[in-house]
Amino acid sequence: MESFLDRLLAERPLSAPVTPPGAGGAPEARVAPVGSASAAADVRVSPLPDAPTGLEAPRIAVYDTLTSPPRVVAIEEEDLPALISSLAEKSYHSCREQGGQVPFTVIQELIENLLHAAFRDVVVTVLDNGQTIRISDHGPGVDEKERVFLPGFTTATAEQRRLIRGVGSGLPIAREALHFLRGVLTVEDNLGGGAVFTITLPTRPPEEPTRPAAPEVKLTTRQTKVLVLLMELGSAGPKALARELGISPATAFRELNLLEQKRLIHSLGDGKRALREGGLRLLDSIL
Repeated sequence: MESFLDRLLAERPLSAPVTPPGAGGAPEARVAPVGSASAAADVRVSPLPDAPTGLEAPRIAVYDTLTSPPRVVAIEEEDLPALISSLAEKSYHSCREQGGQVPFTVIQELIENLLHAAFRDVVVTVLDNGQTIRISDHGPGVDEKERVFLPGFTTATAEQRRLIRGVGSGLPIAREALHFLRGVLTVEDNLGGGAVFTITLPTRPPEEPTRPAAPEVKLTTRQTKVLVLLMELGSAGPKALARELGISPATAFRELNLLEQKRLIHSLGDGKRALREGGLRLLDSIL
């Protein structure tokens, strides 16, 4: 019975005899072993881009309000490691100055991710009192917008791994960190190509101004009634207060003097008195 080897040899096309190594003719094709210097030289490695400068330098745009132009600053450094560090730090400080709570680690992961876009036309926008940060570029963009947030998916090259981990962990880490702050991280296509990553944290309600504490003053019942009448009437003299309270004008005059000494009322110069701010705060705490 014809074996598989017999069939294989029979089907082999008749060709010129194979020239042994070193026996002349065309040189033998040599295959370098994996891991050798020759094999490494045959691998094409995309070089890292230069740090962009001038008009191409990354910019930070801070919006104090949406009705006024942003404050814009360009970030220039000598090399990419310094640019990544500087852009992350200054973006974080701009966020904090506006009152934002975005963690530095989240901003740093997204700035490092710009390496995939070769830092082409990068703009970091700070909005909503620092609670929204938008990072845009004109790089190759992101096709797999859902898988990009899953661990292990990466397009990092060997050269890029010199600066970043490049194992597909940056964006998942950033999204998980924001989740604990009830924040979200999204990615969209940029106008004209590229990507826009947006960090959004819940908008904090504006803090109410702290009102000064009411003065600690002990008042008699009659003195409290005098303050209430002054609040209702706006201003009054001893005769009007005496008539309203059913006391003598001399007694009303004496009570007004005591309240003026406590800096709860002040004289209007025509014999009438009116409440000071301290008197109003005191009545607010009592009534």
